Order: sequence, then structure tokens, then C-alpha cells
Amino acid sequence: METNPKLSGKCFYFYRPQKPIVICGVHQNVYAEVNLPFLKAHQIDLVRRNSGGSAVYVDSGNLTYCYIDTEATIQRPHFAQYAQPIIQVLRHLGVNAVMSGRNDLTVDGKKFSGMSASKMGHRVSYGGTLMIDVNLENATRALTPSKAKLTAKSVKSVHSRVTNLRPYFKASMADLSFEQLKKMILLAIFQKERLDQIQTYRLTTADWQAVAKLADQKYGTKKWIYGDESTFQYHCEHYFKGVGTVSVDFSVSDDQITKLKIYGDFLQTGGGLTQLERQLQGCNYSREALAQAFRHVSLQKIIGNISAESLADMMLTASSKMEA
Repeated sequence: METNPKLSGKCFYFYRPQKPIVICGVHQNVYAEVNLPFLKAHQIDLVRRNSGGSAVYVDSGNLTYCYIDTEATIQRPHFAQYAQPIIQVLRHLGVNAVMSGRNDLTVDGKKFSGMSASKMGHRVSYGGTLMIDVNLENATRALTPSKAKLTAKSVKSVHSRVTNLRPYFKASMADLSFEQLKKMILLAIFQKERLDQIQTYRLTTADWQAVAKLADQKYGTKKWIYGDESTFQYHCEHYFKGVGTVSVDFSVSDDQITKLKIYGDFLQTGGGLTQLERQLQGCNYSREALAQAFRHVSLQKIIGNISAESLADMMLTASSKMEA
């Protein structure tokens, strides 16, 4: 990835959509975790980011933030480090915000932000959402997270585990504007007293043309957004604490895996998922053979801290998709 020399240092930017969007994680199966008919009926766009994690619904009541930084030796995402300035500002506003689980920011046990990360070369990005005045009804109906994940978190629905932040603002901050919030966050992150002390960069026409070209060639394509539409015989999924949901769709012929696709909301930035899928294709459908295939790659870097045997056992409990 080529880096703009003007953006080679630590960068930070906000994004506030003017129309509703669902943003899914790079490894997610949108057919299983997004209510596509609802999106179509309500003209809600679907996009896929280049980082892991779960699908999120955002609208004009949401403020999305993103850091871009350099981390040459990152082994796993450092969410707490990048969440701290956000938490600091929210506590000043009266919100008893905490970081919980892998990547969630919560208040009173309810989630208002999920963070994700991606890595290209030595450059990393950390992003998250701040639900201020989001339409929670739409958020609930637009997303269909895996039952394994909801069961593991002991919640019944998206609505029961998310919240907006404004009800938690102290009385003097109840009418805080998005611009005021952005200013507070920027000053906290860059540790400055005034906005004019923070170096800024305005995208040029050439920059926007490069963005549009990348969108046309990759991020705006149906293949990138919707992923693999192949049909499979079997499906399995499990929520692994500290890692996230992992699901596998696959087909078997003569006791051998003929095709396979791995999905999930795991957050590792090491890549290599395609390599793992290739390792499993042609593998005998037995615990020993599957575990051996999983051991041939670095699961720690690709998915997270899961044993090869645990993933093999999960695949052996797969159910027929034709019966589902």
C-alpha cells in the first residue's frame, strides 16, 4: 500500500453518515448476519470494511472515529490504548464508560461502541463507533448476529445489549452538539488546548480521485461487499471467549473436504485466512486430519487464541445446511 507522505504520521479522522449504512467486518457472512430484505426496503446501504469485528448499523446519530498509526511489531490489536482518550472524554461528560470484552466500550453493561483494527505493512488503523442518537429500532432490525454469540453473551437481541450515549450525559451537557464532541475528542487525543494547534490535512482533488478509483475497483464491488455466494453442504459455528464467533461452511465428498469458507467477527490483523482455507480443502474429514491442517498455520495470528483441536471438534459437530 502506498502511503501519502503527508499522512505518514499519526492521523485521526471522524465520519458521520448522513444516511443509514450497515458496515460489516471483513470476514463476516452478510447473508447470515445482516437482514438484507430490511436494508433493501428501507434503502439502507451495505458496505464492508477492511477490518474484523461485527456488523454495525450507523446513521446520522452516530459518530465514527478512526486512528491511523505506525506499529511495526503489532501481534494483536491494542484497543485499550486507542480507546483511552475516548473514555476520558466520555467520563468528563458524565458517562461511566469502560472497556469490556475484546473490543467493546460499554456503560451500565450496554455497548455503545465496537472497535476494529486492520494492518497493512507497518501502518495500522483503529476505528470505532459512538452511538449518540442512533435509531435503535433500525439497528435491531438491520442486524442478525449469530445465535452462538448472543447465547455466549447471555442476551436476547441487538437492542438488549446496545444503548445511545446522550441519556447518560450530565444535565449541563445534555444538548452537546456533534461538533462540540468532536472538538473535545481531538483536544484529548492530541493533548492540545486549541484546535488550531493540531495539524490538519485537507484532501485534494487528486486524493478524492484516488479514493473513488479504489472504491470502484474494490470496496464498491459486489464481490467485496457480499462475498462468496457458493452453496455448501454443512455449517458449524461457535463463540470462543476472547476471540469471537468462528463459523465454517463446507462440503464433503468421499470423506474429503471439497470446498470451504471460514467466516467470523474475530479481530486479528495478521491475515492468512485464505491460506488456512486452502490448507483445509482436500483434507480428510476426521478429527486427526483437521487438527493437523489447523496446526500447519498460525491460528494465533489468523484468528486468535484457539487450539487446532477445538476448531476440529467444532467442524465435526456441523449440521446439514439442507436441513437447517
